[in-house]
Amino acid sequence: MARVRVMAKRYVVTLRKFWWIPVLTLSLGLVVSVWKGMNLPPSFLSSAQMVITGQFQMESGIRMSEPENYISTQFALILSPQVAQRARKKILSAHPDWLAVPVNVDISQTARTSFVALKATGIEPLYTQAFLDAIMQEYKAVMKEMRNEKSDDMTSAIKQQLLLLEKETDADERALLRFQQENNNGMVKEQSISTAQFLSAKEGKLADLKAELDLLDTLNLDQQIDRGKMAAAAAAATTAPSTTTPAGAPPDTNRSTSTLDSSLANSYGPMTDYQRAKQEVLTLKAQRDEYLKGNMKPQNPVIKEIEAKIVDAENLMEIYRTQSKDVLKIRRESILIQIQSLQKVIAEASIKAMDLSQKLAEFDRLKLKLDQDQKQYDQMITTLHSVNVYKNVEQDRLSILENASPAVSIKPGMAKTLMGGIFTGLFAGLAILFLLDKMDDRIGSLVECQGQFKDYPVLGEIPREDMSGDLALLVPYDPRQTLMEAFRALRSSIIFTPVEGARPKAIMITSAMPEEGKTSIASNLAITLAFSGAKTLLVDCDLAAGRLHDIFGTAPEVGLVNVLQQEVPWSEAVVQTSLDNLFLLPRGEAPSHPAEHFFGTFLKEVYPEFDYIIFDSASIMDNVDALSFAPIVDGVLFVVRLAQTSSGKANSAIELLGARQVNILGLICNEV
Repeated sequence: MARVRVMAKRYVVTLRKFWWIPVLTLSLGLVVSVWKGMNLPPSFLSSAQMVITGQFQMESGIRMSEPENYISTQFALILSPQVAQRARKKILSAHPDWLAVPVNVDISQTARTSFVALKATGIEPLYTQAFLDAIMQEYKAVMKEMRNEKSDDMTSAIKQQLLLLEKETDADERALLRFQQENNNGMVKEQSISTAQFLSAKEGKLADLKAELDLLDTLNLDQQIDRGKMAAAAAAATTAPSTTTPAGAPPDTNRSTSTLDSSLANSYGPMTDYQRAKQEVLTLKAQRDEYLKGNMKPQNPVIKEIEAKIVDAENLMEIYRTQSKDVLKIRRESILIQIQSLQKVIAEASIKAMDLSQKLAEFDRLKLKLDQDQKQYDQMITTLHSVNVYKNVEQDRLSILENASPAVSIKPGMAKTLMGGIFTGLFAGLAILFLLDKMDDRIGSLVECQGQFKDYPVLGEIPREDMSGDLALLVPYDPRQTLMEAFRALRSSIIFTPVEGARPKAIMITSAMPEEGKTSIASNLAITLAFSGAKTLLVDCDLAAGRLHDIFGTAPEVGLVNVLQQEVPWSEAVVQTSLDNLFLLPRGEAPSHPAEHFFGTFLKEVYPEFDYIIFDSASIMDNVDALSFAPIVDGVLFVVRLAQTSSGKANSAIELLGARQVNILGLICNEV
């Protein structure tokens, strides 16, 4: 934002300085436009009208672009060089003796209507009218040619696509026929259903066997016998006449499981004997317990006989238990063999079922492909018919409503020509000002100065004073309050600005080029320091053109030149000014050789005698003395005069000071 303000101020300053340039270019523009308007040839205007008709959608389902884009495209086509060239050829063929003249055609659409207005302007009335008519007619001809060409291209593409679809359809029919010959589709479906039912039954049987195997591994012998009894009862119930399974019904899984369990219950071998032996043991124990309850002693022969029978029955029961476990083990192995056999049968049936499914899927795929190709073929036939209809039916959306009217004379556009001259002249003037500003590298404002020299602070801002000649010296109770406050601020910056080491008291005031105000600033800075009670020495070290003796009204014969040449001691050359605490060492007579090597000796002698020593030096780029004295003093204040100091020369001067290891305290902006 600050950069924008700086540039705006620069342009304002440039405009104030060179205001006559845009005035001159504006005047020239007006003169040229008036001359051009007076010498314009007569013009003739012919008008015509077209109308937008129909809907913005083509036949055969092919959509046009949006209406706005379509109208813009048609307008561009009407005004195209191709249509204009065809119109001129048409006029030439009809009127060979007519001379072709430039004609300007303008086209516009009336707001919120479908009417399109065309205007042609030319210097020959008959040719202008004929040209506008020819433009509209050739536009219609071009649109018809484009439509026919597009239709022919589309017809050719559709026919090629139809040939490809015919070949694909024939190939699909042959593939389907070949498949049907190699595979009886009805038989394949029946086999697929039968195989699925077979797999379902076998998988059910396999599940029953696995359940039976789990029960054999989980239940003990007594639980197996109880389960067998329950299964036998269930099997008897399912074989009853009232529960007979109808013929052709799917197999009953529950029945299969019951039959499997009942086969275990009907094993009349060791398991039946084990049950009988167990029942006999229970009966004998019950009989023994009855005798004992009847007060019969355990030593009674009857009791002992019963206990002996119990022991024999238990031994027999244990034998039957072992035999029953062997029976269960054999049954488990049998079930495992059946499971393995069923798994093998199921795997083979699954492969067969998968093969049948693949054949059915292949048939469905071939059938679907054939149906799709036939459907696409029918659609392409319909599209071809629509394209033929579109080709033969008028499809133009922009029709001629009124032919070109006879051309009438119109006044040249003097107002338009004058406005063009004004804008052209004003633009040329501003462009020249812009170029002048780019070629001028003078620093124009405080913000620009701060941007140019970011490494150095601005210690003082001296305001512009409207007066002729040199800036008048400050006096006690000076009425120029703004100027007085500016030098007080500069004095405060020198006194209170933080520095490393001792504060500078020997300060040189310099600039890049002459006439930038360093002498006035040095004088008034010394006066301001003296006002504060500081004993101040003002030294004129511009040995070639110093003029402090003129400003303060002192004798110029003896000064710094004589001191440096060791002709007089400094104490005899220094004079007391009219102000308290302010002493002046003028330049003296112009030297034949500067003798700057004695400058350091002089500075050491006066350094302890004064609080501040201000040196008014020559400019850096104009005199080498300043570069010789600057490294010896405590610091340098660099003066930049706004709207006069060149940024390039100021940078060069600061670089020269930097090369001499000069301590640049900061900048003073003059004429802010």
